[in-house]
Amino acid sequence: MTTIQPLTETMIILQKQDHGCVYTLDEDSQELYYAPIYSDNSINISEFAPVDLLNCEDIQEVLNIQKELIALIK
Repeated sequence: MTTIQPLTETMIILQKQDHGCVYTLDEDSQELYYAPIYSDNSINISEFAPVDLLNCEDIQEVLNIQKELIALIK
């Protein structure tokens, strides 16, 4: 399993309503990663894994999340 490590002191994490996970980007490759949100609303940043775009229900929504994160990084 590939994990993402914060590349800078600031790691942007995006939460979308009705998603059971949060998202972030690898700043170099702009690959989208996700991590689950637990029942106590916590996350474990060592659990970030790449989003499998080939198996997404709504690829357009995922691409929009990726674009939103890219805009936040700039």
